[in-house]
Amino acid sequence: MIEEVKKLRKSGVSWRRLEEFGLEYRWIARFLQNKISRQEMLERLQKDIEHFAKRQLVWFKRDKRIRWIKDKKETKKLVSNFLTRT
Repeated sequence: MIEEVKKLRKSGVSWRRLEEFGLEYRWIARFLQNKISRQEMLERLQKDIEHFAKRQLVWFKRDKRIRWIKDKKETKKLVSNFLTRT
């Protein structure tokens, strides 16, 4: 991912624009600009991804149309039923 950000930067994408692409790009861009250390980049990225995932889960749990699958057994049953109907 670091190589991708370097290539984007080399192709003319501004640091500001890179930071708008998302969490990974934001922290890698800051690292490549020497604003933060590699260790800080990894730690902050991990924490931001965890927060983002938690927000997504809360949002999805509010959506009553979503059916949460409990385990492999239920998954196999649902897939089998779906495939036999099509």
